[in-house]
Formats: sequence, structure tokens, C-alpha cells
Amino acid sequence: MISARTSLRFISVVLLALALSAFAAPENDFSGTYTLGAAAAAGKDVQLTIMLTVANNTSSSISNATISLHEPQAGRIVYGQLAGLSLAAGKSTQVNGSFRVPQALYESWQKGSSPAMSVTYNDAQGNPVQTFIQF
Repeated sequence: MISARTSLRFISVVLLALALSAFAAPENDFSGTYTLGAAAAAGKDVQLTIMLTVANNTSSSISNATISLHEPQAGRIVYGQLAGLSLAAGKSTQVNGSFRVPQALYESWQKGSSPAMSVTYNDAQGNPVQTFIQF
């Protein structure tokens, strides 16, 4: 027979595990890492290459996806896109792209901010989906 003390400990551990899982951050559909290439001045802008590794954390492979680089304070402003990408379910994909961005935005990345990048694709029903990449 199990003692009351053992039962209480077991229930306490289960409740603690449930409480901690409730506060766990949800996994994003897309996560990634990036490296900024050498930058070249282009007037008030900067031209640079971004090397990106994107993980598709969904259970569905995606074809004909587009990755876009956005203005962080105004997501409708797009500085460039990488189109026609295939992102396998549960896998990471490496892509490179050349982008022209305002110098202030580039400098914010140099100080530790991350680029605002999204993945756009059509779901199984043909509906457009746009999800930002978590860096």
C-alpha cells in the first residue's frame, strides 16, 4: 500500500509539472538564425547579404514559400524577398539574400536587434499564411 506521504509527494510533483508546462513558451512555426554579410554604403542605405537558416517546426512541408524582410515598426514595408523556397517539415533550410535597408536599421542589427522576417505560403486549403520567424 502506498503511504499518504508518498501519494502527496507524487501529486505535488504532477501539479508542479503541469504548472510549469502552462508557462512554457509555445514553439513557433518557424525559427532561425542569421548572419549579416559585409555591408556596403548605398547613399543613405546599406546593401548587404543575409545568410539565413530557417527551421520549419510544423508537421507540413511547404513549397513555393517566400521569406520577406520587413521594417520592424511597419510590417507592410518590405525591403526584399526570397521567393520559390521549399521548407521541409521538421527540417532547417539555408538561404541567402541581398537586401538594401536604411542605415539606421542596419545599425540597430549591429547593436543586437534582429531582422523582422516572415515566411508566407499557402496552406493545404490554398489560404495565404504569413508567420514571422523567431530568432
